[in-house]
Amino acid sequence: MLGHLITHDDNLRMVPTDRNELTTAVGRLHEELQALPEETDPARARVLTRWIGIGQMCLGHHEKAHAFLRQSLDLAAAMGNTRAVVATGLNLADAHRYAGDVQTADALYRSALNTARSRHPELVDFALQHTGKHLMERGDLAGARDHLQQALRLRIAKGDAELVESTQAALARVELLIGQAEASAAGSACSRATSAISRFPLS
Repeated sequence: MLGHLITHDDNLRMVPTDRNELTTAVGRLHEELQALPEETDPARARVLTRWIGIGQMCLGHHEKAHAFLRQSLDLAAAMGNTRAVVATGLNLADAHRYAGDVQTADALYRSALNTARSRHPELVDFALQHTGKHLMERGDLAGARDHLQQALRLRIAKGDAELVESTQAALARVELLIGQAEASAAGSACSRATSAISRFPLS
């Protein structure tokens, strides 16, 4: 619905391809939501609130994103649509991650991943991918790599080239960060050793 207006930055976070166009598109969805009659099937309201929330997240409007995604998640749960509960739960987790609320994001990711594993195995790769990015940002690079490697295996089995490419990009980012961390640790160890030698000269 808004996917053509959203891309990923160097940190793999969703951002607008064109901020003004995305703002306009989100506004149109909000107008449609407000115009829905009260007796309308809640399924449309669920879809609209989800995409409005995703759009607001990409625009950096965290509180609005939280409100709309929570509304969409509640609608999905009330309808018994557990597939939508997983998908929207991941979006809401992303919104909290983008806002810096690591604890809430962590709980939402774990809930979505557990539900996917027990009820919707076709969504497990998505839950692993989102959780892997979350762990990467937390600095748990080993955990991130494990989750993303699991996601990659599932996506290769699915045969979806676009999904495989997305996970490979995330894994490449994690491997880069691991390499930087190892280089930094090695540099620190060398510096400490040099400092020790200078304090106790051989001559």
